[in-house]
Amino acid sequence: MRGEMANARQVIVRLLPPILADLLRAAKHRVGHANSFKEALGNAVSGERPEWEAVPADRWTASNGWLHPSIVATQIEKWREFSRSIQSPEPFGKSHEANPEAAINISAHNITMTFGYAVGRVVVEKQSGDATRLLDWGGGIGHYASLARELFPGVHFDYVIRELETLAEAGRPLLPQVRFLCDDDQALSQSYDLIFASSSLQYSRDIYGLLSKMAESGSRWIMVCRMPFIDHADDFVVLQRPHRYGYNTEYTGWFLNRFKFIDFMKAKGYRLDREFLNDERPFVPNAVEQCTYRGYLFEKIR
Repeated sequence: MRGEMANARQVIVRLLPPILADLLRAAKHRVGHANSFKEALGNAVSGERPEWEAVPADRWTASNGWLHPSIVATQIEKWREFSRSIQSPEPFGKSHEANPEAAINISAHNITMTFGYAVGRVVVEKQSGDATRLLDWGGGIGHYASLARELFPGVHFDYVIRELETLAEAGRPLLPQVRFLCDDDQALSQSYDLIFASSSLQYSRDIYGLLSKMAESGSRWIMVCRMPFIDHADDFVVLQRPHRYGYNTEYTGWFLNRFKFIDFMKAKGYRLDREFLNDERPFVPNAVEQCTYRGYLFEKIR
């Protein structure tokens, strides 16, 4: 029976158009890419543009893409349910991007715990009563700021978010205790106990220039999380159409070579303290290499 099923699958593959057959072979050994692959295959069949696509670097559109009004509208729409979902004693099992009816997601829980680990490393070093200075790069309307308060209810934070003006304007009335800044130089004019960037740095065209500025701030810890990394190819640009999250736009970002990235941070005077794994593996049909999402916590060498 198994032999007959295998033969049947082989026949089906031979009958597929070449592009679909190539997609199938590319994903055959990537279990983690299964859902993204199914979506890519469905898009190919329906003629819709894929969610992810590798593009030339000169097609960079990240800044304009993130200014689309649907991003602010969607984050505000989901804010109340997100805030409710993280209140004690609920598990941290819902992403701020999740729909209200979405089930608990272990990946979202693990990402929150990764954030908690990084903040915890900072908190234990602080003297009693001193505020923990944290810069959240690309922190949206304040999701991680809310998580920090829930994870460490007895800790006093000097919490700063660097964001685009549209998101900063939406976040200020929701979290008046948080400072929202909209200028890179202003945000990096002081040092912090922790600079935290979750799924944000890859949308900076001059990402290594930005990392240099972060390192030059003299901040004690730098944490990147939910970033797409590759092992073999050099850095390349991808375009994402994030319509599934309610964002009716598209924007570009980097898939970074993780060894190059780590070596760069080491050259800037930071040692790698710990690596984290994220369960996000988008399938990019025309990419030279598929990515895995990872996080890295760096400590400044004293």
